Amino acid sequence: MPYLTLSLLVILNSVAAVASPATASDNQKARIERLQNAVLAPCCYTEPVSRHQSEIALKMRIEIARWVADGRTDQQILGTYVQLYGSKVLVDPRTAPAWWTPWIPWLTVVSATIFGFWLLRRWRPKPLIASADQPFAALPDFDEED
Repeated sequence: MPYLTLSLLVILNSVAAVASPATASDNQKARIERLQNAVLAPCCYTEPVSRHQSEIALKMRIEIARWVADGRTDQQILGTYVQLYGSKVLVDPRTAPAWWTPWIPWLTVVSATIFGFWLLRRWRPKPLIASADQPFAALPDFDEED
Protein backbone atom coordinates (compact mmCIF):
# COMPACT_ATOMS: atom_id res chain seq x y z
CA MET A 1 0.00 0.00 0.00
CA PRO A 2 2.75 2.56 0.79
CA TYR A 3 4.37 1.76 -2.57
CA LEU A 4 1.11 2.54 -4.35
CA THR A 5 0.89 5.92 -2.64
CA LEU A 6 4.52 6.66 -3.39
CA SER A 7 4.15 5.69 -7.03
CA LEU A 8 1.00 7.78 -7.32
CA LEU A 9 2.87 10.79 -5.94
CA VAL A 10 5.73 10.24 -8.39
CA ILE A 11 3.30 10.03 -11.31
CA LEU A 12 1.38 13.11 -10.20
CA ASN A 13 4.64 14.98 -9.67
CA SER A 14 5.81 14.15 -13.18
CA VAL A 15 2.45 15.23 -14.60
CA ALA A 16 2.72 18.42 -12.59
CA ALA A 17 6.13 19.08 -14.11
CA VAL A 18 4.70 18.63 -17.59
CA ALA A 19 1.59 20.70 -16.91
CA SER A 20 3.43 23.21 -14.79
CA PRO A 21 2.58 26.87 -15.06
CA ALA A 22 6.17 27.53 -16.20
CA THR A 23 4.95 27.37 -19.79
CA ALA A 24 2.07 29.73 -19.04
CA SER A 25 2.19 33.46 -19.45
CA ASP A 26 2.56 35.77 -16.46
CA ASN A 27 -1.15 36.53 -16.57
CA GLN A 28 -2.00 32.82 -16.47
CA LYS A 29 0.50 32.23 -13.66
CA ALA A 30 -1.17 34.95 -11.60
CA ARG A 31 -4.60 33.43 -12.30
CA ILE A 32 -3.38 29.97 -11.33
CA GLU A 33 -1.93 31.28 -8.06
CA ARG A 34 -5.10 33.24 -7.28
CA LEU A 35 -7.30 30.20 -7.94
CA GLN A 36 -5.06 27.87 -5.94
CA ASN A 37 -5.29 30.28 -3.01
CA ALA A 38 -9.09 30.55 -3.39
CA VAL A 39 -9.77 26.83 -2.99
CA LEU A 40 -9.30 24.86 0.25
CA ALA A 41 -8.00 21.30 0.24
CA PRO A 42 -11.13 19.15 0.70
CA CYS A 43 -9.39 16.62 2.92
CA CYS A 44 -9.35 18.91 5.94
CA TYR A 45 -10.54 22.38 4.79
CA THR A 46 -7.75 24.12 6.71
CA GLU A 47 -5.25 25.22 4.06
CA PRO A 48 -5.54 26.45 0.50
CA VAL A 49 -4.59 24.04 -2.25
CA SER A 50 -1.48 26.10 -3.00
CA ARG A 51 0.08 25.23 0.39
CA HIS A 52 -1.46 21.89 1.28
CA GLN A 53 0.70 18.78 0.80
CA SER A 54 -1.94 16.09 0.27
CA GLU A 55 -2.46 14.07 -2.89
CA ILE A 56 -5.83 15.68 -3.54
CA ALA A 57 -4.29 19.14 -3.28
CA LEU A 58 -1.59 18.20 -5.76
CA LYS A 59 -4.26 16.84 -8.11
CA MET A 60 -6.28 20.04 -7.75
CA ARG A 61 -3.23 22.21 -8.50
CA ILE A 62 -2.66 20.23 -11.71
CA GLU A 63 -6.34 20.50 -12.67
CA ILE A 64 -6.39 24.25 -12.07
CA ALA A 65 -3.29 24.76 -14.23
CA ARG A 66 -4.77 22.59 -16.99
CA TRP A 67 -8.17 24.31 -16.87
CA VAL A 68 -6.59 27.76 -17.02
CA ALA A 69 -4.52 26.64 -20.02
CA ASP A 70 -7.73 25.30 -21.63
CA GLY A 71 -9.32 28.73 -21.28
CA ARG A 72 -11.91 28.11 -18.59
CA THR A 73 -13.04 31.14 -16.59
CA ASP A 74 -12.46 31.54 -12.87
CA GLN A 75 -16.18 31.10 -12.20
CA GLN A 76 -16.25 27.83 -14.15
CA ILE A 77 -13.26 26.44 -12.24
CA LEU A 78 -14.56 27.50 -8.83
CA GLY A 79 -18.06 26.31 -9.77
CA THR A 80 -16.70 22.86 -10.60
CA TYR A 81 -15.12 22.54 -7.16
CA VAL A 82 -18.27 23.83 -5.47
CA GLN A 83 -20.29 21.18 -7.31
CA LEU A 84 -17.83 18.46 -6.26
CA TYR A 85 -17.17 19.44 -2.64
CA GLY A 86 -19.75 22.07 -1.68
CA SER A 87 -19.29 25.75 -0.92
CA LYS A 88 -17.09 24.91 2.06
CA VAL A 89 -14.21 24.35 -0.36
CA LEU A 90 -14.00 28.07 -1.19
CA VAL A 91 -11.87 30.41 0.91
CA ASP A 92 -14.13 33.07 2.34
CA PRO A 93 -12.24 36.27 3.22
CA ARG A 94 -14.98 37.19 5.69
CA THR A 95 -14.01 34.21 7.85
CA ALA A 96 -10.38 35.26 8.15
CA PRO A 97 -9.59 36.14 11.77
CA ALA A 98 -9.24 39.78 12.73
CA TRP A 99 -5.89 41.21 13.82
CA TRP A 100 -6.82 40.95 17.50
CA THR A 101 -7.82 37.27 17.41
CA PRO A 102 -4.35 35.90 18.30
CA TRP A 103 -4.34 38.09 21.40
CA ILE A 104 -7.40 36.41 22.97
CA PRO A 105 -5.51 33.46 24.54
CA TRP A 106 -2.85 35.74 25.98
CA LEU A 107 -5.40 38.15 27.42
CA THR A 108 -7.23 35.20 28.95
CA VAL A 109 -4.04 33.94 30.60
CA VAL A 110 -3.16 37.39 31.97
CA SER A 111 -6.71 37.95 33.26
CA ALA A 112 -6.79 34.53 34.92
CA THR A 113 -3.42 35.16 36.57
CA ILE A 114 -4.53 38.52 37.94
CA PHE A 115 -7.78 36.99 39.18
CA GLY A 116 -5.85 34.12 40.81
CA PHE A 117 -3.56 36.51 42.70
CA TRP A 118 -6.54 38.59 43.79
CA LEU A 119 -8.32 35.45 44.99
CA LEU A 120 -5.29 34.18 46.92
CA ARG A 121 -4.83 37.55 48.58
CA ARG A 122 -8.52 37.70 49.52
CA TRP A 123 -8.52 34.17 50.97
CA ARG A 124 -5.43 34.75 53.10
CA PRO A 125 -6.42 34.55 56.78
CA LYS A 126 -6.64 37.90 58.50
CA PRO A 127 -4.72 38.31 61.75
CA LEU A 128 -6.78 38.31 64.92
CA ILE A 129 -6.72 41.54 66.82
CA ALA A 130 -6.77 40.95 70.55
CA SER A 131 -6.91 43.53 73.31
CA ALA A 132 -4.62 43.53 76.31
CA ASP A 133 -7.53 42.58 78.63
CA GLN A 134 -8.64 39.55 76.67
CA PRO A 135 -5.77 38.27 74.56
CA PHE A 136 -7.71 35.26 73.28
CA ALA A 137 -11.26 36.61 73.35
CA ALA A 138 -11.75 36.19 69.62
CA LEU A 139 -11.00 32.46 69.72
CA PRO A 140 -13.83 30.08 70.63
CA ASP A 141 -13.37 27.83 73.62
CA PHE A 142 -13.98 24.26 72.60
CA ASP A 143 -13.18 22.75 75.99
CA GLU A 144 -16.32 24.06 77.72
CA GLU A 145 -19.25 21.69 77.81
CA ASP A 146 -22.77 22.97 77.92
